[in-house]
Amino acid sequence: MAAASEERMAEEGGGGHGDGGSSSAASSAQRQPPPPPSQPPQPGSQAPPTPALAPDQLPQNNTLVALPIVAIENILSFMSYDETSQLRLVCKRMDLVCQRMLNQGFLKVERYHNLCQKQVKAQLPRRESERRNHSLARHADILAAVETRLSLLNMTFMKYVDSNLCCFIPGKFQDHLQP
Repeated sequence: MAAASEERMAEEGGGGHGDGGSSSAASSAQRQPPPPPSQPPQPGSQAPPTPALAPDQLPQNNTLVALPIVAIENILSFMSYDETSQLRLVCKRMDLVCQRMLNQGFLKVERYHNLCQKQVKAQLPRRESERRNHSLARHADILAAVETRLSLLNMTFMKYVDSNLCCFIPGKFQDHLQP
C-alpha cells in the first residue's frame, strides 16, 4: 500500500516516504520543459522536406485529367474511337479532349481515303473499257462506295462540327476505316 502511494506521489511530483533519490529522479523525468515552438521559416531559407505520402494520400491533382491535353491525347490514342466517344461522359475537360480527337480522326479518315483513291486511280488505265477489266477495278469500286458514305457523313456532321455545336459522333465507323 505504501509503495502505491509513493508511486502516486512520484507521478504527481511530490516526495515519497522511502528512498528520496528515486522519487526525485521520477519527478525530474516528469517535469521536462516543453519543446520550443517551431519557428516559421525565414525568407531565403529552405523549407524542410515534406514526408513521402502514401498512395492513398497523394494530392488530388495527380489525375489523368490534370495532365496536359497533348499527354491525354497521346494516352487516349491507344484506345479505339468508340471507347474514346464513351469517355466523353467523364467530365467537361475529357469531353473537350475526346471531341477534338474524334474530329481529328474523321479528318484523318478522309485524308487516308483520298490518298488511297489517288494511288489506285494512278494505277488504273485511262480508258473505261480497260479499267473495268483491270485487277484494281474492284478496289476502285469499293473506294467509290466509301467516298459516298464519307461525303454523306461530311454533309450530315461537319456543318455542326465546324460551328462547335457537336463533334463527330460515330466512333465505330472510324474504327472500321482506320488502317
